[in-house]
Amino acid sequence: MNQHHTPGDTLRAELEALNAEFEAEEREDRCAEAQRRRQGLPESKRDIRAYKGFAGGGAAPRS
Repeated sequence: MNQHHTPGDTLRAELEALNAEFEAEEREDRCAEAQRRRQGLPESKRDIRAYKGFAGGGAAPRS
């Protein structure tokens, strides 16, 4: 059977590749976190950034 390729096929392949990359990064992060806990090291400080005008604590007026 001859299959025709559509633009959706390319998008699906790209999304699956991106998902695999995210899963690999998550796996690495979980392994590093488990290693840190096994060694009894303190939790690393989180770098949380808020950009001006976004989540800065102010409320925008509603019209």
